[in-house]
Amino acid sequence: MKNGNEGMSEIENLNKQIEELKKNIELVREDGQVEIMRRDQSISRLEKINKEHQDLNGRLQLELNRIKGGM
Repeated sequence: MKNGNEGMSEIENLNKQIEELKKNIELVREDGQVEIMRRDQSISRLEKINKEHQDLNGRLQLELNRIKGGM
């Protein structure tokens, strides 16, 4: 059987472990948020590129039709 001091020491150690785990949870949460932001930025960049390509394709189709109509 443990005496009162050993029990308190174990409780203090457990409390320290709990605090360390809380810090780790925060770090993991922040890492997750950074990854989500990076993913969202990549998606936005790709959507912009896609829109630019669609616009360019539309202009090229119009130019092609104009050239074909003139022949």
